[in-house]
Amino acid sequence: MDDHRAEQDSGGVRRSERLLLAQTNALERAIGGGALNEVLELLVQAGAEQFGGGAAIVLVSDNVSDGGRTLRLGVAAGLPESYRQAVDGAAIGPQDFPCGMAVDSGERVVVENAALDPRWASGHAPLPDHGIAACWSTPIRAADGTVLGAFTLYHATPCAPRPQDLDAMDRLARTAALLIERDRTERERQSSEALLSSVLEHLPVGVAVYDTQGRTTRNNRLMRDYTNGSLPSADDREASRWRAFHPDGRPVERKDFSGARALRGEIVVPGMDFLHRAADGTEHWTRVSAAPLRDGAGQITGVVAVVSDIDAEKRAAQGLAAALDEARRSELVAHEMSHRIMNSFQLLHGLVSMQTATVTDPAARKAVEQAFSRIQAMALVQRRLFEATRNDLATLDAADYLQRLGESLTGAFIDSGRCTLVIDAAHGIPMPAAQASSMGLIVTELVLNALKHAFGAQQRGTVTVRFEACGDDRRLTVTDDGDGMPDGAGTVKPAGSGQGMGMTLVHGLVRQLGGTLEIDRPDQGGRPGTRFVLTFPA
Repeated sequence: MDDHRAEQDSGGVRRSERLLLAQTNALERAIGGGALNEVLELLVQAGAEQFGGGAAIVLVSDNVSDGGRTLRLGVAAGLPESYRQAVDGAAIGPQDFPCGMAVDSGERVVVENAALDPRWASGHAPLPDHGIAACWSTPIRAADGTVLGAFTLYHATPCAPRPQDLDAMDRLARTAALLIERDRTERERQSSEALLSSVLEHLPVGVAVYDTQGRTTRNNRLMRDYTNGSLPSADDREASRWRAFHPDGRPVERKDFSGARALRGEIVVPGMDFLHRAADGTEHWTRVSAAPLRDGAGQITGVVAVVSDIDAEKRAAQGLAAALDEARRSELVAHEMSHRIMNSFQLLHGLVSMQTATVTDPAARKAVEQAFSRIQAMALVQRRLFEATRNDLATLDAADYLQRLGESLTGAFIDSGRCTLVIDAAHGIPMPAAQASSMGLIVTELVLNALKHAFGAQQRGTVTVRFEACGDDRRLTVTDDGDGMPDGAGTVKPAGSGQGMGMTLVHGLVRQLGGTLEIDRPDQGGRPGTRFVLTFPA
């Protein structure tokens, strides 16, 4: 008896050693990259050999098409093909295969004699039909308690497990759980890695991760176009292809490149602008951002850098800056010219004023006085134009310009006791300075003509200047409420029909604007007056 027990104990030790060896081999094979079925097969083969029967590992499969969970045969050893086919895809429940019952209940299921087991006495007995007389099934649980499947041993004759047999099964089940969870984790990692790689490769910017020595540990396609694998600040060859500049024009040293600063703990965002020389010798502007990577203790373990192409943006900004600089120079020149023109008008005004005092012939004196008045008017137009375009040479607000011009005309030429000048212009209508100059001369000439011809010696009246936008056109209307200008004044004659100098000037300016001029005498309560309507394109 003692010899038999000693033999049993010795056999149990040898079995435990073989099972431990199988577990070790399975774990080592998994770490070495072995497939899940390959490493699980080592466990079921060991179980089948050591317990003198068959063994199988079934896994839980979420069968979406059937709306429930089923069993999926993972690996098996020593089992007939008929049983393999029967168990694969079987429903998980309390009345089916013992492995399905173990998965459903989460408890070990032991069938010592399948033919006599009361759980299948009333109907189908799934084990004897396939030559199986007994089986022991243990749930395979994940670390969080989730049932992943079952490890089952099968016997051709009825038998009951000993405590050491159940312990051995539990060890095999736990090893299977470790292998299954490791496989799932690895597949999830690979899936995440594939997604991350796909995202990185399709980003519209270059991205790279460097270690603390400046060596690349990961990069995407665009970053590979920019670098040969090293952080520019840590590689002489790379550094020569990257140039950045301080605001004062001094070159930035390598120690102050974005990556080098990130390795010192700085977050360089939105980044530094670099002129990068490609392999073909062409240079492009890029923006490089960088940030340090830290471990759980806060120590810097590397750098992540991002390079974006800003060449079009940068060159457009440089072109705009050059254009603005040229515009400023042109503006200075234009204002200087305008100032000189105003000075010339003042000099001419003084000379004509002196000449008027020496002229005694009435006709000549009248011609000189007319010229004197026009010089005054042109000087006013030039002054107001200069003031209106002081801040913006190209455009001005037409209403502001006309209001100021009207104030100057009123102060210089209009006797407030006899006449009132009204400016009615909508604000917010921009006008090029060249157009405003021509329009200002037309307004000045028509207002002065009205003052001279529209009202009698004792007559009071109003001259109204209205300016408005009409679709794509602009409309200027100058109206007086006097008795109407006499035909001899030349104001209502067609252009080129012996008209006076003033209207000749007006018609010339109208042609310069590309517009049309209409002249009529509207009925204004018995005083027809005269109305000039100028329409020209914006």
